[in-house]
Amino acid sequence: MDAEVIADGDHGRPIGVLLAESHDPGRERLCEAIRLDPRLELLACAPDAAAAVARALELLPDVLVLDSVLPQGALTAALEIRARLPRTHLVVTHEAAEDDLVAAITAGASAYVARADDTERLLQAVADVGAGEIVLTRAQIACLVEAVRDPARPRRRVATDPALTAREWQVGALLRDGHTRREIAEQLFLSPVTVRSHVRSIRRKLAAADEERSPIYR
Repeated sequence: MDAEVIADGDHGRPIGVLLAESHDPGRERLCEAIRLDPRLELLACAPDAAAAVARALELLPDVLVLDSVLPQGALTAALEIRARLPRTHLVVTHEAAEDDLVAAITAGASAYVARADDTERLLQAVADVGAGEIVLTRAQIACLVEAVRDPARPRRRVATDPALTAREWQVGALLRDGHTRREIAEQLFLSPVTVRSHVRSIRRKLAAADEERSPIYR
């Protein structure tokens, strides 16, 4: 289906892209496709939301592509990026059966692309979004219009408060990679007591936002 493109500017250089994808083969395939696209520059690939936020804060990408089922919550990561890096544009990819368009747009996405679409369509969406455009299909625009007309319509709730701090995202990413608290303290130049405090805060915040996300930090 053709997408409607709402323009807001253009780019005179390759668009820096950070890809966050939980599925290993899919991540490798998309990373390679981005590398081969002359319009784009692959900055890094991340396997989960915590790593995506940490790398985004480090690399300042033009576009962050988020897999909607990332461990730790893609939409929570999207909200964090929107708050901390307002110049970074967001593309969210999703399974065909998902219906989280309103939540994704609310979290800051400029495009919501089904994984079933061909890779070229995703790359085009990334390029358009990187140029400051919003890319939505006509069906998606109709869905958003209906959501505005009927605010009581059931929809996925996106946790906006409390959000993880930048340091908590760093600690979470290292925990997810298997580092011990002592190793994290050494790497981030923190005391073990401070790391323990961050871990407790992460558990509390993620449990409040979505109980299904907290087990990775146990």
